[in-house]
Amino acid sequence: MKTLPTALLGVAITAQPLVSEEVLEPSVENEVRHALARSPTNSPPATAEVQSRAFAWTNGLGRSAVAVRLVSKQRADGRWLCGTNDVTSAAVRILESSL
Repeated sequence: MKTLPTALLGVAITAQPLVSEEVLEPSVENEVRHALARSPTNSPPATAEVQSRAFAWTNGLGRSAVAVRLVSKQRADGRWLCGTNDVTSAAVRILESSL
């Protein structure tokens, strides 16, 4: 008889999300800080049209998913490009807002 309540408790505990998508894990936060430290401070601002095209994929994603994707798209020189347009300033703003 005691196995049923124990089994139900186990299901209730595992059914709840353990991590919030809106809170960065320490490893992701570390990568974001590293990416920000590598980014140049003198990048030109991108136009609104270029920004919306460059970061349209961020719509509907959580803070952690956006941070991971942006960090992975950073180039070796620390910049983010959309085609030939430099969108580093917009990427930096998005990453800073995720911290």
